[in-house]
Amino acid sequence: MISQESFIKAWENKKLVAGALKVSNVRRNYVYYEDIMQDGIMLYAELLDKYGKSKPAKEIDKLAFRKIIWKTIDELRKIKKHEERCSELDDAFNLYRNDYDWQNLIILKQEIAKMTQEELLILFEHFLAGKTITQIVAENNIPRIRIKRFKKKLISKMKLALLA
Repeated sequence: MISQESFIKAWENKKLVAGALKVSNVRRNYVYYEDIMQDGIMLYAELLDKYGKSKPAKEIDKLAFRKIIWKTIDELRKIKKHEERCSELDDAFNLYRNDYDWQNLIILKQEIAKMTQEELLILFEHFLAGKTITQIVAENNIPRIRIKRFKKKLISKMKLALLA
């Protein structure tokens, strides 16, 4: 638990946290800026509690700065992964509309007939069944890089076919 004294000291030194966010390329207009800022302040306060008596203030500030950068980058990766997972299916095919474009469905059916086994696996298992790439790799013993490459090719192939 964080002491009130450490929290107040961390709050008063928000510039250190803001600087770490700036180095991590998180700007004030970013949607999650306030959340990431609060996480950074809490991390800084935790470090003040942990090392406040044993290390000098400058050393704690340096350590806090680096840890805030790493935690922020990690959090940004998690956010990006979550947003990609949520938007992949809708962006790739946009099939959840009620007013289906029958021409596109016919084109999609023709394209499915031309697909390789790997492309079919990605289409049905990843996009339609919602399995993660990690699950597909584990179940089918196919390298992750290969799955990602086929996924990228499949998306571009579908976009070309549907936009042509």
